[in-house]
Amino acid sequence: MEKISAEALNAAFLERLGTPEGRTELQEKGVLYIKKILREESFLRKIMPPQVVTKMDLQRSATTDTFEKIVDIEPDSFALDVNFLGEPPSEYVEGKRYRITFQQISSPMFEKNEMELAAYEMPVIKVIEQNTIKDIHEREDRGWLRNCRQVIQLTAKSIDDSTQTFLSRDLLSEVMKLISNDRRRATKILMSSPTWDDITKWVATDVGDTLASKITVDGYDLNQLIGRGLIVTTKTSILPYGEVWAYTDQAYLGNYFLFGSTQFFIDKLAELIRWKAWEVIGVGIGNVFSLARLTYGSRAAYVIANPTSLD
Repeated sequence: MEKISAEALNAAFLERLGTPEGRTELQEKGVLYIKKILREESFLRKIMPPQVVTKMDLQRSATTDTFEKIVDIEPDSFALDVNFLGEPPSEYVEGKRYRITFQQISSPMFEKNEMELAAYEMPVIKVIEQNTIKDIHEREDRGWLRNCRQVIQLTAKSIDDSTQTFLSRDLLSEVMKLISNDRRRATKILMSSPTWDDITKWVATDVGDTLASKITVDGYDLNQLIGRGLIVTTKTSILPYGEVWAYTDQAYLGNYFLFGSTQFFIDKLAELIRWKAWEVIGVGIGNVFSLARLTYGSRAAYVIANPTSLD
């Protein structure tokens, strides 16, 4: 099969963008493409796969111009409505149920000159991916961890060992024990790729079970490590080396609701091509005792010195 050059693909893309029918088609395909990439690259969606909801599933908020969903809480537990748009809340809900509010996460409106896009030596869709999807999934993941760090300040379910410079099996086992009690069990582990490099030094007898022959970091594949699901991310600006998170199954952890589907807009005004993507989501931690954190080495030293930091 003849390979089509990036220039030819871009020319076809710009030609379709020149008609209303073509723009509609590009928007529809853009939505499908963005949904696929978000599913692969957002580690929050690996921890709690989103459930799509409609207007019929939600209630109007009495205090804001948005929607909310009322969700049951486990007995004798605290819940937290996850905030992606500002500082995490410091008020925890105790009772039979709590509100999950919905917020819009959006990329900026990007603008490119038609001539600039035509001159690119890569497919235009890759330009859109790099500029647009990165903004959305990083806001998801950064907001999620900021709220998780807020939770740790309440529950103190954290092991911070500044003397340990290497992730050992014993350390990992200890953080599992912080939530593996009552009816809960740690079932997923989240870490960054440099932290994963520590584990690659374990000998086979230390691992305890067979690892996949290849961890696909770029795709954030879920693999098994000491009987738990393993999620590895390259986003070290969000999750630095030396910080590991343990979570229970979603049924005990919380909820991720996606209102409708991720939206993609693209248009052409004179010589300017504009595009953006957005989504409306509601995320809640239904039981703050269903997650725990491990830090070691320099990361632990930072956490100990800055106990209220949410970076």
